Amino acid sequence: MSDEILDIKNAADFLQIKERTLYRLVAEGEIPGIKVGGLWRFSRKCLEEMFLKKTTKKSKPESS
Repeated sequence: MSDEILDIKNAADFLQIKERTLYRLVAEGEIPGIKVGGLWRFSRKCLEEMFLKKTTKKSKPESS
């Protein structure tokens, strides 16, 4: 399986958020991305893994 590289528009579409929100989240370090030649690029695989990790953490019940 090859790792698809997404630009800001495609990454925002994939995550179903606005581009402006994605810019903010990547600046805050919430979403992994890299700037190449002044343009943001995102690994689809990394976005999927990040999404699954955050979803799993939130769905686990907290212990007292």
